[in-house]
Amino acid sequence: MLEDPTTMEVPDDDVLYHVGRIGSHFVVMVVCPRMGIEPAATALANMRRSFPNIKHVLVVGIAGGMPCYGPDLQEQIVLGDVVVGVPQHGRGGVTHYEFGAWEGQKELTVKEHTLHPSAALLTAVNNLRSVHMQVAGSKIPQYLYELRRGLNERSRQAYEDPGAEYDYLFEDNYPHPDRGRFCQGLCDATRAKLRKGRGKRAERKSDQPHIHYGNVGSANAVVRSSANRNELHARHNIICLEMEAAGVMSDYQGLVIRGVCDYADSHKNKKWQGYAAATAAAYAKELLLLLPAGGGSSTESSLPDERNGTGGDGWYVGRDQFHNSGAGFMNFNMGGGVQTNNNTAGNQYNTPFYGHPSALPQWPKY
Repeated sequence: MLEDPTTMEVPDDDVLYHVGRIGSHFVVMVVCPRMGIEPAATALANMRRSFPNIKHVLVVGIAGGMPCYGPDLQEQIVLGDVVVGVPQHGRGGVTHYEFGAWEGQKELTVKEHTLHPSAALLTAVNNLRSVHMQVAGSKIPQYLYELRRGLNERSRQAYEDPGAEYDYLFEDNYPHPDRGRFCQGLCDATRAKLRKGRGKRAERKSDQPHIHYGNVGSANAVVRSSANRNELHARHNIICLEMEAAGVMSDYQGLVIRGVCDYADSHKNKKWQGYAAATAAAYAKELLLLLPAGGGSSTESSLPDERNGTGGDGWYVGRDQFHNSGAGFMNFNMGGGVQTNNNTAGNQYNTPFYGHPSALPQWPKY
């Protein structure tokens, strides 16, 4: 999704950063070395030390979704939809549901400690919601089309919508029988419902995912249980589950954007990971293009400067990785073994860049 992408190494920092632009924003991205809250917090701390002028933080990637939520469970999430963590029902948008105190009969009382997104990010979210109410859907289909364009057939498939015929929701009381095998040819399809026959999925066109706004659950444990998923929703109004946001939001007012790739039950698979990651990234791009570039003029960058006098905006991506492939596109790694590819425009720099990016022709001079 980046324009003019390149890579950058920073002295005394072992991470290779990926930098570029989205509209008037200068963007820097990083990958966590492992899944979990602590690695995410460490990655952001290192990034902020190396890029001290970052203004905004986004945590973008994949998550497990709550199939139905809201009053009488009328709202439905299907695979490929996007969840944005915003304050609701007195919560800040992210709940660290493992953080709290054990009280009474082995009951964990969760203590809220995460921050809510910044006023600038929440304003951008609300403005984008207003735009989506006035026009036919978001620009996600456009950005996904641009992403796929120019990719070879095999690479393009990782970003394609697998289709509603592969969106199975199994009964809560029907667990996956063998973790070493996929559902196809193993699980009883009569114990599942295709989402295309439920609610709004049947009305949707390909590449027009719905965007849901609510509370994101975050912890160090993977949820592979429909019973646990349902309990977390009942207790904390959680509509999706992931493993990094609490580490970021404990100290920084960021915004969490997640594409739903499974239903947080025992029937997890990787078929939807690429598409879900792409829809989340496309929403993030649409949001940034609506967010004013703060901290000075449009020629100011969030990238480190030896004078430490520049300002601008940066983008932090949780466990997800962008790196320059040297083939005219960007590879996006969800951390789950699936590669998806971002088409880009502009010059490509295929070797690590040492020094200040103002030396590159497409970056502003100071």
